[in-house]
Amino acid sequence: MTELETLMNYLTLTIMLFFITFFLDIFYQYIRYKMITPRKMLSHKKGGIFEHYKIVGGLILALLLTHGIFDISPFSESVLAFAIDLTLNYIFITIFLTFFLVFLFFLAVYTFAKIKKVEDLTQFMNKKTVPIINTAMILAVLIAAALLIILLLNVPIE
Repeated sequence: MTELETLMNYLTLTIMLFFITFFLDIFYQYIRYKMITPRKMLSHKKGGIFEHYKIVGGLILALLLTHGIFDISPFSESVLAFAIDLTLNYIFITIFLTFFLVFLFFLAVYTFAKIKKVEDLTQFMNKKTVPIINTAMILAVLIAAALLIILLLNVPIE
């Protein structure tokens, strides 16, 4: 792997970590307070995508030191690369599934309410919001874990 490829891999990993910490912060805020506030995404201040620059910087620095001192590449054929790839895939699958399931559940509940001709649709939907999001988050975590286990079991060991 050339130096340019390695640099691009570190840059890509850094960008992915910023997005992951952004969405994990949203999930944490929801779990803790049962509400999500609007955010300025492209900011380093509270709620922005770059809010956790110390965490991301620390992780990247730790990987750079591990790569430099022990010559263990976090991007090619090592246990570290496997662990990073598995963790990132799990988090991305969970985030995607959470948003996808929330959308599907809201669509299903809204359709149900329209079919049943619920009088106060806003109040009905507000009452269902927390259970929908909680169910979607739990299912996303479980489905992502199951998918990765199935993929891991199908990988041939050489």
